[in-house]
Amino acid sequence: MKNANFLNEDIMFDALAQRDSSMEGRFFYGVKTTGIFCRPTCSARKPKRENVVYFTSTQDAINGGYRACKICRPYACKR
Repeated sequence: MKNANFLNEDIMFDALAQRDSSMEGRFFYGVKTTGIFCRPTCSARKPKRENVVYFTSTQDAINGGYRACKICRPYACKR
């Protein structure tokens, strides 16, 4: 993860587990087993913690080899 606005991994995982809308646009997460990245509010099934990697932008996720989720469409986010 590259400095996701001063958030640590515990806070980010809790945010995605709770689909916390206040974290929208502050970080994105990728799932290692699927190669997909999402918004923290994505309605897809919650991934296992050990399979999650965090990004500060959609471009970072793409550069990391992940593709955008078709459910939450992270490109619609302004970051």
